[in-house]
Amino acid sequence: MPRLSEISEDECWELLGGSELARIAWNGGSGPTILPVNYTADGRSIWLRTGAHSSMTHEIDASPVAVLVDSIDAVTHEGWSVQLRGTVRAEYRAENVPEHVRELETWAEGVRPIWLHLVPDDVNGRRIGG
Repeated sequence: MPRLSEISEDECWELLGGSELARIAWNGGSGPTILPVNYTADGRSIWLRTGAHSSMTHEIDASPVAVLVDSIDAVTHEGWSVQLRGTVRAEYRAENVPEHVRELETWAEGVRPIWLHLVPDDVNGRRIGG
């Protein structure tokens, strides 16, 4: 049976820096919601982009969220997951977003003029397997 172990916060940030797809969860007007999102890590925070009329824009500014990033091999049952929890802040002006962060492109087409910034209160990770 694969072994489960904790990942240090520094290693969590290393893993986050090498990925670009996450899931964000919040409790919205219709109840708990989880969506896949592209993100970029910036120091000890992450940034997302979203549309002006998205549920994220209307429901999570200044609200608590959880973000999960993971990588799992279904054949070997080895992998890792990192969870971040904190409050998201919306940024409506691109000039207030670090220049290198502005390069984030989303997989989904469409205009995404709003930036969501998460400086987490809690970061934890686990590894399964080797």
